[in-house]
Amino acid sequence: MWNTVFAALLVSIAGPATAQQEALSRAFDAARARTFASDWVSIPPGRPSLRVFAPVELSEPDKFDSNDGFRRNLLDPANSDRWLVPTAQGGILLVVEKGYLDAAALDRLCADLREAVEAVPRLTGRAPRLRGRFTVYIYAEGPMSEADVPGARPGEKGLMLRFVKEGADPLFHEMTHLLAGHGGSQSLNEGIADWIQSRLRPGRSSSFMPAGINPHEKAREALAAYPPAFRETIGAPGYYRWSGETIRFDFYYCSWSFTDFLLRQGDMARFWAVLESDGKPEAYLAAYGRTYDALRADWAAEAEALEPQP
Repeated sequence: MWNTVFAALLVSIAGPATAQQEALSRAFDAARARTFASDWVSIPPGRPSLRVFAPVELSEPDKFDSNDGFRRNLLDPANSDRWLVPTAQGGILLVVEKGYLDAAALDRLCADLREAVEAVPRLTGRAPRLRGRFTVYIYAEGPMSEADVPGARPGEKGLMLRFVKEGADPLFHEMTHLLAGHGGSQSLNEGIADWIQSRLRPGRSSSFMPAGINPHEKAREALAAYPPAFRETIGAPGYYRWSGETIRFDFYYCSWSFTDFLLRQGDMARFWAVLESDGKPEAYLAAYGRTYDALRADWAAEAEALEPQP
């Protein structure tokens, strides 16, 4: 896994030489601390790129899912470059596939991440649930973007991000999951993440969503295409496994449309009161003074009344 610079060193400290390994780890920690204390502070405000090279760390991420091997492979110094990006919450470790992004693209990514750290709590009205450093994995081909994966260090959080070079990354969507949190309703979780993404990058393509998409128009089409059981999943408790990409994407569009509808009925605090209660029917009644069925019916009627677009 390790490149040739570290291979010999790691061989020499293998086995019982635990003290040497701990000393090396402390040396890396000290180097990182110096970077935090001096390099970041010395970067002038307003500079386009607030990033510095990050030292290689010996620790491996926690085991989590079927993408563990992909993340460990990307963390190999032979396969990626590492950058530290300062934030008020404790910094971001960028792990970027070698050769994927040029300097200008890295600057844009750093600016977007710093914007997300500030904007997501402001728009959601929620204090960040994550304090301290987190990891962002950037790559060309591989798993779809995902938040709440293991970071580079044990116990650290991270997110995986595709389509950065193409300008279609769902960065603000995933950062909403990471910073604002989630509840037991997949529909409301994805709906608020897409709502935030659309507010911060209106009209821009994002992952599977093409540029200029109208979620309400897509909801009208989906409600006409699927049986009533489909609409009963929108805003409801639980997580769902869909039989194909098209219906899964339509679920996202409808969840985004329904979230927008709810936020026009009340403020953000009411929405999160429902989400924190996992989208249970009694939570809708407490937050909005109306039943879930009534709210969902009004949303569907609003979407179905839209004129089809040419």
